Amino acid sequence: MAWLRVLFVLMCLLLVPAQVLANIGKVIGVKPGAEITRGGKSQPLQAGMDVASGDSISTDGNGLVQLVFVDETKIAIGPNASMVLDVTMLRGNRKAKSFAVQALGGSFRFISGKSKKRVYSIKTPTATMAVRGTTFDMWVIPGAQSAMLVLEGTVHMCGNGGFCHSAGRQCSLFATNQRGGVGRPVDQAQYDLALQTGFPFIQSQQDLLSPLQVGIGGCAGEAAPLPMPKSDPPQPPQFVQESTPQPVVLPEPPAPEPPAPDPEPDPEPEPEPEPDVKGNRSGQADGSNPGGQSGNTDGFDNPGKAKGKGKGRGKGKRA
Repeated sequence: MAWLRVLFVLMCLLLVPAQVLANIGKVIGVKPGAEITRGGKSQPLQAGMDVASGDSISTDGNGLVQLVFVDETKIAIGPNASMVLDVTMLRGNRKAKSFAVQALGGSFRFISGKSKKRVYSIKTPTATMAVRGTTFDMWVIPGAQSAMLVLEGTVHMCGNGGFCHSAGRQCSLFATNQRGGVGRPVDQAQYDLALQTGFPFIQSQQDLLSPLQVGIGGCAGEAAPLPMPKSDPPQPPQFVQESTPQPVVLPEPPAPEPPAPDPEPDPEPEPEPEPDVKGNRSGQADGSNPGGQSGNTDGFDNPGKAKGKGKGRGKGKRA
């Protein structure tokens, strides 16, 4: 019997760390009408219960669940909602290695925690959202539409068709549809209809605990919530698609230009006329061209004439 007790103790020591690592968060608030499904078995949720990766949480028309995770991420799950948790925590530093949730239907609030931004991923039937350090509310109509309202930070939202939009302004509202487009409300009336129909935490935060209450600015406006019959499914508001798929058309290359004609050769310069040497010399000799070369030469070749002129002039000046 002693060896059985030893074996039992060893099994407990091996199982305790695995169980601790499996706990990724805790239920801090719950209203009747919420249950958790784990390993194929469902049970009512209660405040103080731990949640683990792989858990599925759902609510009825009155249910409300508020969760705080190990990395301080916070999620509120509103009425008529369903969400599946797929979170892997890093060992020792209380941060997530990957933090993925599937919002299958209903209304939610998401507040990111201390994990790296790139590890967060929120999926719906018609959208995928990447978190950039953010607080935002979601409204998911199964099989029809997914809508997102930014309250703080930036969210990158992509439809199934591959078209995406980043929203960072408070109260920005975008939605996806079954065709994979991403769009905004067609007008203010449709914007108000979406807030009143699918975003209960914008209309009132009194049922939320303080960790999940945030500033909503002027998103709610003055409109009162619409009375929605519980038996009828909500109808999605009208959204205009932000971008339309267009094939990529590459510009045609320009036609080659014709070769430039060869430049015409410059005309040969006309020969300059030869100087009339004979005429210049005759002019210089008779004095008609005193500046000519031959005239100057004749003067210098006759020193007697030049000397005689100089003496004569000198005598004259002395008299």
